[in-house]
Amino acid sequence: MLHFCKKTSKELIKQVAKLHGCSVAEIRKEMQLAIEEARNNDDPDKQAEFQRHFGDKTPTPEEFICKISKNLKF
Repeated sequence: MLHFCKKTSKELIKQVAKLHGCSVAEIRKEMQLAIEEARNNDDPDKQAEFQRHFGDKTPTPEEFICKISKNLKF
């Protein structure tokens, strides 16, 4: 099972930025927009899933990676 903690999540974001030739701030901004879009999804099932993972909080990109990576299975 794969799991990223906050420190490794920051490193992952840094690697993605380098891979795409942009800044960490740009990657974090795009991730935050995607997280907010997921949180505000009109589908009640998607809203319930987001709520189950994060409650009423909007996670940071690092928090999102940490939490969601706990559920990944290969």
